[in-house]
Amino acid sequence: MRGYFDSGFLFKLYWREPNSGAALATLRKFHPPVLMSRFNEIEILHVARRKTWLAGPGGLPQMTLAQFQAGLSLFENGLQTGVLARLEVDYDEVFDAASELSRRFGQTMPVKTADLLHVAMMEFGFDEFVTADKQQHDFAVRAGYVATFLSS
Repeated sequence: MRGYFDSGFLFKLYWREPNSGAALATLRKFHPPVLMSRFNEIEILHVARRKTWLAGPGGLPQMTLAQFQAGLSLFENGLQTGVLARLEVDYDEVFDAASELSRRFGQTMPVKTADLLHVAMMEFGFDEFVTADKQQHDFAVRAGYVATFLSS
């Protein structure tokens, strides 16, 4: 089975969060490699970089530079070994699919642009949408896709 994994889910595979263990367990039911869109890659790495300066509850950065570097090394290793692979799609088609989803749901659901882009990827041969974002999960289901929500 091929899963499309949103960025929040993928992030948990490389940087430790409370539900990282559950993300790894969920991942085992899908065929490798983990396919990642360019949007996933940009979003994951940008969030990780931001966490190195964004203050957490105690006023310290949410992620140390050492934690960032360790996760980045795991991420890069995944690409080098083929565990993680870049999805080759025509991104004009992705934007067309996202535009159609917006047309269908933009006036009836609270859907973010990022959610449109992630769910639009389902049009490219994926069996299940996997996310750690409840609103995104509900949108994928409403759009007619099989979806798994990774709760915290």
